[in-house]
Amino acid sequence: MYFFFSIYVFCLFSLSPLFSEETSFKSLYDEYKRGNYETVSRLTEKILNSKTNAWDPRIFYLYVATEQDWEKIKTKADHFPIPAGKESSHYFNALYLVMERALVLGEYESLIKWGRLFQKEGKASTRYMDAVLILAAGLLELKNPKEALKVVEEVENLNPSEKNKDQMAALKNEIKREVGN
Repeated sequence: MYFFFSIYVFCLFSLSPLFSEETSFKSLYDEYKRGNYETVSRLTEKILNSKTNAWDPRIFYLYVATEQDWEKIKTKADHFPIPAGKESSHYFNALYLVMERALVLGEYESLIKWGRLFQKEGKASTRYMDAVLILAAGLLELKNPKEALKVVEEVENLNPSEKNKDQMAALKNEIKREVGN
């Protein structure tokens, strides 16, 4: 009996930071690294639903990375304020994850909305090139090849990586086929 009680007390104290009102990014990230995605999703959602508007974009990233419910993700992405300065990189990494999911799920209208936001506000992000190419793919899926080509041509002058150059060439070929039809 003492053995079980001591295990209970140990677990209670080792997990207590997760259940406190002020769950830190570090404790959430540690849980994320351990693979406790449901716990991270639940706790990050609680934080994002709190009354404060001073949300940490890293929390938003963990939320997007762990939440399974697409409708909840869309709602949070639509209402999360765009941070300024160095914190914006975390926000745009999260937004990129949202765009990837939208592409996979065929939610092209949402993808385009967030892609345009990324195109306008996220130029400093390391994911900018990838996000804009996803935007072009979404435009192409919505049968807007001229706009897709315009988006691809916009990023051609931004010193793309070899991977991005290959993606651009594939998109351009697909656009040519679409326009030829």
